[in-house]
Amino acid sequence: MRKWTTEIKALDGSTGEMKTWIGPYVEAPTWSLAQQWCNENMGYLKVVGELVMEIPCKGDTCEPDWTNATDYELIQKN
Repeated sequence: MRKWTTEIKALDGSTGEMKTWIGPYVEAPTWSLAQQWCNENMGYLKVVGELVMEIPCKGDTCEPDWTNATDYELIQKN
């Protein structure tokens, strides 16, 4: 199943400033079905894109660890 990224616009509790926060991933076959699920279950979420790959970092660095990356497009083709 395809994974979609979401965002939430909300006030920062410490500053009162409006900010954009990352939301949970939503699994759905299409963008529109993912947004429909958000509208019906968590009306404050907006779908912003498809998650195609997750790349962890090596140890306590910011260096990408390509050997442990998860390619969601490749998984969908299997």
